[in-house]
Amino acid sequence: MHWRTKTGTGAVLGILGGVGMAVGPTLGAAELGRPWSFVGGFVVGLVAGIGVVLAVSGLVDRRRMGP
Repeated sequence: MHWRTKTGTGAVLGILGGVGMAVGPTLGAAELGRPWSFVGGFVVGLVAGIGVVLAVSGLVDRRRMGP
């Protein structure tokens, strides 16, 4: 995967995960029911984590390529 693709995809996923963490409780995600609130929180955390890893990996790849 090219570093630009990694960085861009990671940024989008990180933003979506962050928005999900910020807006989820406001929208009442905790009242979905016992298993679904856990699944929703897990998915939001997973998306945010994968986004951060991809973004950092893209930045590291860019740094290794040099100027």
